[in-house]
Amino acid sequence: MTDLQQELAFIEGGKVILREQEGFPQREIGEVKEDEATAMQFFQDRFETLKAKVDKVQQQIETEENKGSFLMKVLNLKESLSTYDGIGDFVALKDRLVSLEKMLEDYISQNRKRNLEVKSTLIEEAKSYASNPDWREATDKLKELRQRWIRVGAVEDDKKEEVENTFQAVYDEFYEKKKAFHEAKKEMMTAREKQYETLIEKAKKLQNDKSATDELAEKSNVLVEEWKSLENIPKEKYAALLKDFKKFTQVGRKAGNAKKASGKQNNDKEKEALIEELKEAQKLNPAEAIEKAKAIQTKWKNSGKTFDKSLNKEYFTLNDYIFEKSFLENLFERKAKKELAEKEAVKLKMNILRDLISRDQRELNIFEENLEKFNLGTEKLDKMVGFKHEKQKRKLAVKQQIMEELRDLNKNLK
Repeated sequence: MTDLQQELAFIEGGKVILREQEGFPQREIGEVKEDEATAMQFFQDRFETLKAKVDKVQQQIETEENKGSFLMKVLNLKESLSTYDGIGDFVALKDRLVSLEKMLEDYISQNRKRNLEVKSTLIEEAKSYASNPDWREATDKLKELRQRWIRVGAVEDDKKEEVENTFQAVYDEFYEKKKAFHEAKKEMMTAREKQYETLIEKAKKLQNDKSATDELAEKSNVLVEEWKSLENIPKEKYAALLKDFKKFTQVGRKAGNAKKASGKQNNDKEKEALIEELKEAQKLNPAEAIEKAKAIQTKWKNSGKTFDKSLNKEYFTLNDYIFEKSFLENLFERKAKKELAEKEAVKLKMNILRDLISRDQRELNIFEENLEKFNLGTEKLDKMVGFKHEKQKRKLAVKQQIMEELRDLNKNLK
């Protein structure tokens, strides 16, 4: 039996007795089964096993990030000391575990203070999202925020209920408002649909109207204009109502359209003549071409509507070509050195134009990425966004056309 073993334990009546240590009373920990030396060594080895567990948990605390998760293991080890059957310095082991316990409690306390700060920030962020009038975007943001909230650790017990209730209150209020909004929207849509249905009933009466053709057409047109002035409703419902409305206003529309068609055919002839003028204007120097294009713009606006969409497309493409070429020339004049050789001048124009094309392409990409956000819900605004989209694509295409012309010119110059 070693001196350490004699100091910490003794054998009496075939029993192994652990001597009293500070805070640990004397107690029986086992019995001698073979001989005394073997029994003492067995319980000393058991103590070393316990000590190794403490060493391991201390190493984990020192090396791993989530230190707070080891507090329960430390408490369990400390609790086990008073009943653990082994021979060793339990006081020293307890002191280590108490030290680790205090360190972890301080660590957890600091973490919980930081967690409170983070959660307070998330509450303010939730409030800002909840005030967003775009319900879909706000809902998505709040769902994502809740996942971030879940990943944040606990706060101090005395703050937990208050923080959780405040956070949840933001969500409850948001979803109550969202529900109220959709209910009000539903009622509003029902009222709007009723307005459309009322016009359909009025249109039905035109079927039995014995008025003259011109008068019938006028009555039908009044209903059509009133129909156009009504607020937007869901597309599927609108399509079904519009089908009925057109059926009952067909007689009046036919009478009115006959007159409109005659006028629009004359408009097309005038527009074709203006397009030819614009083609000739392209042959002028940039300054003169711009002045001519501006004069033609005024005439075009006053020439009325057309059935032929290709005329509009051709006109706007020719018009953009003149203005884009003039813009390129102005930039070239600012950047070009005096007495620049023709080939060098062409190359400089190509470099300038290349930057402009790159810029337009980026703007178009961004516009198209956000195109869904421009679904504003009214036919007028959707049409305006569509027109802007076409304009951006057309301006880019015109610049690319000018670039091709410059490339061909550059190849032919020595």
